[in-house]
Amino acid sequence: MPQPEDVIRASANGILKNLEEVNNDVLNLFTGASRQLIAQCDGDAERAVSMALAYISGHYKTALVARSLITGAEKMLTVKMQSIIQGRLSI
Repeated sequence: MPQPEDVIRASANGILKNLEEVNNDVLNLFTGASRQLIAQCDGDAERAVSMALAYISGHYKTALVARSLITGAEKMLTVKMQSIIQGRLSI
């Protein structure tokens, strides 16, 4: 079962692929907004782009919650244990 982080990374990669289709002639329509967003992020362009991608992907309102790989239950983790020496476990 994919974790939320995996779904979001896949979504971000899909967005990046779709951005290749943006016509250069429309970019100037967004220059003012992009400068304003960067200013809102105290000049941190990487944070500004990350925020825009999060919003475009629809993954921006809530924090991610870990899920069990086996059951998908929230706030539960799957732990794999292997015995390397009889009577002892390594996790």
